[in-house]
Amino acid sequence: MRGTGGRAALVVLALALGARPALAQQVTLGPQFVLASYREVTSGLRYQGTGIGGALSARYRRFSAAAAVSRVSFDPTSGSSADTGFTATQVDAWLAYDVAAYASLEAGITHRGADPEFDAQSVGAVRVGARAFSEIGAGATMSFRADYLAAPHFSGGGRAPVSIDLGLELDVRLAGRLHGTAGYEFQRIDRKTNPGGTGEIDAPIEQSLARAGLTVAF
Repeated sequence: MRGTGGRAALVVLALALGARPALAQQVTLGPQFVLASYREVTSGLRYQGTGIGGALSARYRRFSAAAAVSRVSFDPTSGSSADTGFTATQVDAWLAYDVAAYASLEAGITHRGADPEFDAQSVGAVRVGARAFSEIGAGATMSFRADYLAAPHFSGGGRAPVSIDLGLELDVRLAGRLHGTAGYEFQRIDRKTNPGGTGEIDAPIEQSLARAGLTVAF
């Protein structure tokens, strides 16, 4: 599962990076600071953490591609059933097509790997959804994303009939080619497991990420 998600992410990143500057209307790239929380609801595992990441995007006419990578060190919160923390590396990627001046349809992947692997669930899934965006002021754009996470896979097994990923992002031009970005993402995966073959139990997973960073437009 981890290998498949990682290869898919690298393919999308390569496509975005390989876009010729002559064709792209805009390419942006920059670092991010990340605040995150993670919990496995049924087992009482609750964590908070900080980390770093990066974002990349490219646009050509109605088509766009984007990718974000983050690495977060999580520690157990007060009242958590966990004794130790873990590190999560997450890759998200999207390919989108504008269907209107304010909306696009998108597809992509998400993959989150935990280290040590079984201290938390490693997850991979395919994204299918839509994004709405609007210019809210001179040089400022806000977007909202809603994705369904299809065919999820877990390091500890199980299935998830319903999984969603929601995101809100603000992009502000600060000076020339320099932009400031801020965003919030929430992911809910209604995982179900069947330990020992005695019947399914609910084991939902929730994660939230707050990102802030700078990008340079080319």
